[in-house]
Amino acid sequence: MGRGVMRPTLFFLHALGGSARSWDAVIARLGAFDCRPLDLNGFGDASDATGFTVEEMADTIAEQIRAENADRWMLVGHSMGGKIATILAQRSEAGRLSGLAGVVLMAASPPRPSRSTTNAARR
Repeated sequence: MGRGVMRPTLFFLHALGGSARSWDAVIARLGAFDCRPLDLNGFGDASDATGFTVEEMADTIAEQIRAENADRWMLVGHSMGGKIATILAQRSEAGRLSGLAGVVLMAASPPRPSRSTTNAARR
């Protein structure tokens, strides 16, 4: 990166059943970046947190991102973390969360069940 260009803060969101520690090996290889792994409600250091709907988890993560005061940031989400990242990206696009510079999704769950999945469940 050129001089004067700040790298975005990277916020990492783990898969269901994981924790922020799930990202330790990845973060160890990204030493030049400001990496912030976050625990989803009910996991890791947030095991006592309440609010287990997808929207409530997204609210909690959004609050944590705002508290960091990062001007530019990215989301990295795996599975359930990717679902939360997608919802937060939608909020950012709608102007409800500023500073998002990009999203990296790995085997992300869709933000909502697909119509075909919903229809199959009704049968």
